[in-house]
Amino acid sequence: MRPSEPVWPVCEFAEADYCYGIGPIRLRVLRADLSKPIPHDGDTWFGVRGVVIDRAGRPGEVREMLIRAGRMPVPPACKRPRLRVLRSTPV
Repeated sequence: MRPSEPVWPVCEFAEADYCYGIGPIRLRVLRADLSKPIPHDGDTWFGVRGVVIDRAGRPGEVREMLIRAGRMPVPPACKRPRLRVLRSTPV
């Protein structure tokens, strides 16, 4: 059994909330290094790797960027697989 990766929601970030790019961006976060905050321009940022999502909802290129800590979405919960005990005799 392989543990599944949690799926982050698609979020839209304003130009001021990510480095570096022009205009707002829609992104599905694949990985965020929340253990290593990065000071930049007098604020705290996190390194993120994600897939750019276009207006039609289609995935595009994978990008690495900095996102302002205050705009980071809540990380998804890691769900453990539900394991059941198989018994050959009734209890």
